[in-house]
Amino acid sequence: MMNRMRLARVWPLLGLLAWSWAAERAAAQPLAIEVWHGTSQRVGHLGIAQADFNLLGHVNLPYSLASPGGLTYRLNGQAPVALRYLHFRRLVADGDFNADIPIALLQAGTNTVVLEAVSTNGQHAVQTVTITKETGNYPLPVVPVEIHWSQVTNAQAVGQYVDGKWGLTPGGLRTLEIGYDRLFVIGETTWQDYEVTVPVTIHFLDTNIPPDSAGNGVGVILRFTGHVVGGCRNFPAAQPKWGYQPFGAIGWLWRPEGQTNNLPSVQFYRGDSDSTVNSGVFPVTPDGTYWMKFRCETLPDVSGVTRYSYKIWEHGQVEPANWNWQQVQTSQCALRKGGLALVAHHVDATFGDVVVQRVMPNVQPSVTLTVPTNHAVFSAPAN
Repeated sequence: MMNRMRLARVWPLLGLLAWSWAAERAAAQPLAIEVWHGTSQRVGHLGIAQADFNLLGHVNLPYSLASPGGLTYRLNGQAPVALRYLHFRRLVADGDFNADIPIALLQAGTNTVVLEAVSTNGQHAVQTVTITKETGNYPLPVVPVEIHWSQVTNAQAVGQYVDGKWGLTPGGLRTLEIGYDRLFVIGETTWQDYEVTVPVTIHFLDTNIPPDSAGNGVGVILRFTGHVVGGCRNFPAAQPKWGYQPFGAIGWLWRPEGQTNNLPSVQFYRGDSDSTVNSGVFPVTPDGTYWMKFRCETLPDVSGVTRYSYKIWEHGQVEPANWNWQQVQTSQCALRKGGLALVAHHVDATFGDVVVQRVMPNVQPSVTLTVPTNHAVFSAPAN
């Protein structure tokens, strides 16, 4: 009985000490804003891949932020725009932010974005970012285009970050923060019929899946043009927007939540709904590398018909002659044009060198041309 009485007196004291330690630790961490992928970024030099420019980052939270207006951005001195910074879908952790800035609001040349965080105890943090809007295009190549990551110093030279924290590694472009739909887009909204080939190294499948995520997936989205409000599925307004359809289709490996002992499925995911078709399973191992090839071809019609073809094989093996699946999608809603998006959904993955070519008859063999660092490596017909 005496020991219980002593414990009853000690536990509140221990709790007070723990709270005090946590408060002191938080106080030692000043409010700060981290911008992912640099404080000098660019858009438009590769044409338009989507309507928004995504400015990504994280604000540490030693204290709660003020409400409203705890985290905002100002574009070129205009009125502040509030940003969400608590976990939800595209925001993996509390403190993450994704400012989907309409590209149409960017002026030609230099734009200044000022991010500001204000805590409930009066702390301020400010970070300034420069976004340069350029004029360019990224026409769908007649001959294959190859992106060699080893010759790229800034991934924005060949595409656009849409979601997540990414990094260039010796193996390619890797997700540095695992979570919901980590996306990197390549191409323009005008791309239509093409084929992409890319090796994917799968390092880790997340087992901490929130209810709105449903499982693990890694692969490619074809005919992707960004997130929407409304659309054919009437997605609600949000910041950042999370309406993920319409697109063309997804070809990927998919493992449903709670099936950690099962092999992932080779899956086709429609561009206008959450309807999917599984075509068998495919074994993967940690840090294993697998090649994916995904093609979209418009078929003659008046109602939106596209044939999608997908295959996957292990690195070091001969590419199979047959597709794992081919699906003909008829839809008035699914997109029939758009670039490609590398997607890692609750998967730690590295995407290797990317090859894109137009789907057309009599494509000639290609040879690689050397270009300056931070540009894609383009291919030309062999003589």
